[in-house]
Amino acid sequence: MRLRELIPSLGCLLVVALVALVAIPRARAEQTRDFMIAAGEAGTDVFVDTVLPGAQLTLEHREPIYAFANQLNLRANALLTPAFFETQADVELRVLVLTLGGTYGYKNLMSEQVFEDGEELDRYARRIKFVDGEQTSNAYGFGEFRATLSLPINDYVVFNGINTFRFEDGPARTYDWRNAVVRDSNDMMFRSDLMLFFKHRDFGGIAPMMQIMNYSLGNERFTQLNYGFLFATRPGFRRANDIFFVQLLFHPGSTFGSYDNSEVYGNHLLFSPISLTIAYRVIFEAYRDDNENED
Repeated sequence: MRLRELIPSLGCLLVVALVALVAIPRARAEQTRDFMIAAGEAGTDVFVDTVLPGAQLTLEHREPIYAFANQLNLRANALLTPAFFETQADVELRVLVLTLGGTYGYKNLMSEQVFEDGEELDRYARRIKFVDGEQTSNAYGFGEFRATLSLPINDYVVFNGINTFRFEDGPARTYDWRNAVVRDSNDMMFRSDLMLFFKHRDFGGIAPMMQIMNYSLGNERFTQLNYGFLFATRPGFRRANDIFFVQLLFHPGSTFGSYDNSEVYGNHLLFSPISLTIAYRVIFEAYRDDNENED
């Protein structure tokens, strides 16, 4: 992928993000726009997400342990998109700045794209499959192990690193809708999301981001670097507890190991080596321990 072919798509997406930032009204309550960057307070919440294109429902319970320095997090969610449905259960333990977690889930693919050996698997080939309806359906389980490091450097800068090992029971040479790459989904995938948040109570947080992915394809393992940014803010459409979220990643060239997948990476409906997530979340507080809050 030549840089001049990438610039128009990146420019359009950056303009969308900047327009959203300018157009979002000021929050109507005292809750800060960057509230979601810190760990959540103890209690039970329901998250309702509009994810372009799809919807997600999450139930999350956070329980302090060993006084208030550490936290146990229990979560269940269901995500529905036109391409796939996922439901999963998570358990996470936060110890100061380190969070360890595990996931078990179930995926139902309504638009599975599987490629034979030697078959083209770039974005153009995937668009042809999509238009011609040459897609199948499949369902299988998956599991994840995660280690997250969150380091507040000062009041305005926070480092966040999320490291994930994912195991699936799917077929080889399959398009991964979540990670925008064709890989062997019957083998382990490692992903590391590294973010440096610059945040402020008046606008939220924006983070330059680098993503490291290591995956299997055709009995070989490849490592690639993706670059981009993440932006999150509280738009204030409600008096409290709403989040607007944009994440943009692009992959400009080859993986380590000389596999040039610049024409393969990315959502094939975007015509560029780009992965884009836009979401709006509303949080409903289901339970709070009033006695605990008074303490």
